[in-house]
Formats: sequence, C-alpha cells, structure tokens
Amino acid sequence: MAQIQTLTFTQTLTHTGGFRAEARVRDLPPYGLDEPRDLGGEDSAPCPMDYLLTAVGGCLLSSLAMCLQKKRVEAPVSMDLEGEVARNDEGLLRVKRIRVRIRVDAREEDRRKVEGCYQIFKKYCIVSASVAQGIPLETELAFGG
Repeated sequence: MAQIQTLTFTQTLTHTGGFRAEARVRDLPPYGLDEPRDLGGEDSAPCPMDYLLTAVGGCLLSSLAMCLQKKRVEAPVSMDLEGEVARNDEGLLRVKRIRVRIRVDAREEDRRKVEGCYQIFKKYCIVSASVAQGIPLETELAFGG
C-alpha cells in the first residue's frame, strides 16, 4: 500500500430549523445535529461539541487500537471525554480544554506493552494532534443553492 500524502474529507450540512441540521457524509445515512436547551436548541441530537469530542476520542481510540494490535495485545479499551467550554476575554464561549481518560483492561503481562503504546499513540491521531496544534479555518460566503 502506497503511503498517503493527502486526503480530503467532505460533508454537507443542511439547516432543518431552529438550531437543527442534517449532516451527510459519503453514502452513509444522514445524522442530526442540534444544540442543548441551555444554548437555545431542542436537544434533539448531539451538538457540535459532542461531535468534536467524538472525533477526538474516536481518532485517539483508533490510534491506540492500532498500536495494541501491532503489539498483539487484546484488551477492552474505553474512554471518557470531557470538553470544557468557558467565556474568553471577549465574553464568547470557546473550547478551553478537552480531557480524555483512557481505560484499558489489560492482563498484567501486557501492561508494559500498553504503557509503551500510551507513550506514542497520540502522535498518530490526525484529529487530536490537529486540534492540539490549532487548525486554520477558512470560510467563504456564497449565495444561491
């Protein structure tokens, strides 16, 4: 398999009313977004912050799972994620911190291998490493369909 140099991921979001939207990714079934009631939504679907945590956690989980697989460690892995949102100096809500607690139910004889994976796996996670370094964001306004 050739080493990948670039990848492009796309999706389409369509406003469906209030703070709700529908997301379409490739040929997968569409999924919804909404804001929690505290932020003016109806809490009918996960909010963008939920999806940010899912993206970070999912990428970390995949990277750790790949390392454990290479080390031939079979152990259940789960993660608890917490995103802290607070007001910045301008009074705007921003993500201030993401905390991840990783649980690996490894056998005693595999724990050194798990610790070795823990030391290196984060650098292979595209999403968490990109979020941690800050991702340039470009927006463009277009009129019409």
